[in-house]
Amino acid sequence: MKNKQHIILALLLVIVAALSRLVDHPMNFTPITGIALFSAFAFEGKWKLIVPFSAILLSDIALELSQGIGFHNGTILVYTGFALMIGLGYLIIKKANLLNVALATLAASTLFFLLTNFALFYPEATTANGLMGYPHTMTGVIASYTAGIPFFKNMLIGDLIFTGAIFSVYSLANRFILNKSLA
Repeated sequence: MKNKQHIILALLLVIVAALSRLVDHPMNFTPITGIALFSAFAFEGKWKLIVPFSAILLSDIALELSQGIGFHNGTILVYTGFALMIGLGYLIIKKANLLNVALATLAASTLFFLLTNFALFYPEATTANGLMGYPHTMTGVIASYTAGIPFFKNMLIGDLIFTGAIFSVYSLANRFILNKSLA
């Protein structure tokens, strides 16, 4: 069981990461994967879900109110992908080391990309924002994944940077401020 200082530090890191979504950044270069994986490691029980979902939901509300981009027709897929990333973090990151965190980040990023770009989840007709959906065929699926590759590149870079930064700050704070090593 983690002590009160560890929980406060972990909460602060999740809050700062979620707030970073509100500043201008390249498309898909966000801390979402880092928040999911770190929360799976840092919190216990139901808090593994409550903390990260609260952070993402509140930042999505702020994005919707300030820029009109917090929610869209794929929001349910995004939140489903987020839940799956938390599950991956729980399964892979038993000990926070470079290998485990890197593997979990790559797996979570790839899973999220595959889920949120799967063309059969989207309508074939014109959507409310004017974008055309992909045909519900293997050609449509391939076209959707192909169109998503530039976004995946930004996402993967952001995921590696944000996840690495969150875990590194947590580790350094534990070592030099709280004088504890990570389990």
